[in-house]
Amino acid sequence: MKHLLLLSILILSGCMSIPSTESMATSMFNIPSSGHSEFDGTKHIRMSNMGCINIRFELYQDTLKAEKGIVLLKAGTNTITNIGNDSSLHFRLDDGVHSFSASSLLTEHESTQFKYGVTSNFSYKTYIVPEKFIRKIANSDTFIAKVNLLNNTYLEGKCSTLTLKEAREMNQYSDVQITQETLDISNKIVAITGFRKFVEMMDATDW
Repeated sequence: MKHLLLLSILILSGCMSIPSTESMATSMFNIPSSGHSEFDGTKHIRMSNMGCINIRFELYQDTLKAEKGIVLLKAGTNTITNIGNDSSLHFRLDDGVHSFSASSLLTEHESTQFKYGVTSNFSYKTYIVPEKFIRKIANSDTFIAKVNLLNNTYLEGKCSTLTLKEAREMNQYSDVQITQETLDISNKIVAITGFRKFVEMMDATDW
């Protein structure tokens, strides 16, 4: 688990304490935002930079999309690449595999500047997903994502929270010791936590 390993290295190397590492991590991942249009009063909510290893997500909903029961889901990777065509986004949840095709053939690229001088690339496609499916993800214990790339390869990652045993098994070939403290921070910034927070935002918004 990439986030977990990085957090452990920062703490063990003496670069950061547990509180400062948590502050840095939560300011960079699962970032909520909301607002409204001065023009017509349209409201919107967004959850940005949700990650599971090399895969990255962003969720967006506004008043019109909420009325239609849909959410825009950006999915891709933090490398400069091109996302595959046809059914290029896949989720394995408790009830099986679900696949989606992007709304456009074009892969978009952007660069985001976070706090602490960190810059991250994002190559992605946008998918129109039913709101009820976002809720299904949020309520799932199993959440594994897979993104097909245009060069006939793919990326995948586990996006759900981990137990201490699972985390240590995933990092068994690393010299870094995974502790409960670093795991707790990592579970706050893993993608499924962002999906759950987004559902809370949907429910709390008076569209």
